[in-house]
Amino acid sequence: MSQFNLAVAGWHDFYMMIGTAAATLIGLLFVSLSLNADMILRKENYDVRIFAAQTFTSFLCVLMFAVLFLIPNQEPAGLGLPLLGIDLFGLYITARRFFQLRRNEPRSWGRGSLARRFAIPTICFMTLLIIAITVLLGYTGGLYWLVPVMILLILYASINAWDLMLRLREPLVEA
Repeated sequence: MSQFNLAVAGWHDFYMMIGTAAATLIGLLFVSLSLNADMILRKENYDVRIFAAQTFTSFLCVLMFAVLFLIPNQEPAGLGLPLLGIDLFGLYITARRFFQLRRNEPRSWGRGSLARRFAIPTICFMTLLIIAITVLLGYTGGLYWLVPVMILLILYASINAWDLMLRLREPLVEA
């Protein structure tokens, strides 16, 4: 087994735990959104729908990163390229949704809150971009930076999910 392989295998338990948490939270988000689908799908509530989609994307990216680390006998390219792909997807989607909401005043959250809600995942995805590149180059020292990034992404998405749940209990826009 190569040194790179051993370093990645050492993270197995962490990614098993964080992946399980992300999968569980995705399921809970689905249930919550399904129970409130009539409100979320209204045209007037586009901002809530975009925040829900962004929350889902953050949980999904954490889950996908965890799945990659659970694949045995990883090599730099086999891990680095998928990390890079998932990261670029997350960064693109986050930026796209931010600018979608920026064009129109989000009713549920103010502009300051909008910037804060998108700053954390953007910083996480930018950090992940650097980590993915270092993994592609065969370095494993940057893997420790994945811990705060994964925790921040799952924490950010959990806070958004909580806020969504509370918002969906308040009257939004009635048809």
